[in-house]
Amino acid sequence: MLVLTDPTKPDSTETFPQKDFLEGAKMLAGRVDPPTKSTGALHKLLTIVVQVAVEDLETTFTEADVAYAYRKLHRLAEVRVTKWKDDAAACEKILASKENGQRAIWLSRTQTAQEARLDTLEKSEFVVFTRGTDPTQARNILTHETFGGLLPGVERTDSPSEDDAGVQTGFGVKTTSTGRLEEWSLGTLDGFSTGGFMLIAAAKPTAVRLPPVKVRTAGERGVTGFADQRLLGVAILKAGPKSTADPLERAIEGLLKQGVANAKSALGDAVLQR
Repeated sequence: MLVLTDPTKPDSTETFPQKDFLEGAKMLAGRVDPPTKSTGALHKLLTIVVQVAVEDLETTFTEADVAYAYRKLHRLAEVRVTKWKDDAAACEKILASKENGQRAIWLSRTQTAQEARLDTLEKSEFVVFTRGTDPTQARNILTHETFGGLLPGVERTDSPSEDDAGVQTGFGVKTTSTGRLEEWSLGTLDGFSTGGFMLIAAAKPTAVRLPPVKVRTAGERGVTGFADQRLLGVAILKAGPKSTADPLERAIEGLLKQGVANAKSALGDAVLQR
């Protein structure tokens, strides 16, 4: 539950429960730092924090809690922007290296040849796939040589279940009971490389969940794997298109993809700071 003071009575200490999170976010738009002006990515961020506070039936949150959580997430977005710049510079150096170039050419040629045997990929020695991602995840994937850029976990002998893979490719849900999922593609879709980099990598067919044979020639052609699953090799294929969007707004939109989880964590920290 969220309890706020009445904005129409600035000198009053009377509080009331806020049940409409949209109205609550609008009410707080000019009272948080930075103010949101009730529009844009910043307001979306504030709105999700207010929504989580309103819908929590076990904890009573105050305006100060919401302001703290919102400010923390805003700072996290700012840190992300700075890190993107540093990681982009590191990835540009890797992209220019001879070793990366040779690996990328070999993987790219192998991926081209792979198109002739898409219906028998399960029997291949390895499968090649690509994905576009932001500079930070690109650098993590290159550093750890894992499917999602996490530190290598235990040696996995499994791949994502068909149901988990379907939810990830269809709705972008990454969290499962056995680990975080990431999605790559048998094709070379540039969309997610905007402002980042296009990577190309290989793995054993048994380490990933391949798309059904009937959709391996068109569309997203999603290949799903655990984020800590080791790759057999990875390289930067190319830099993605330059982004024209405001970097901070892009960082905030990234936080909003897991908005509820991020808001719950930040509000939990706010309670601890009381």
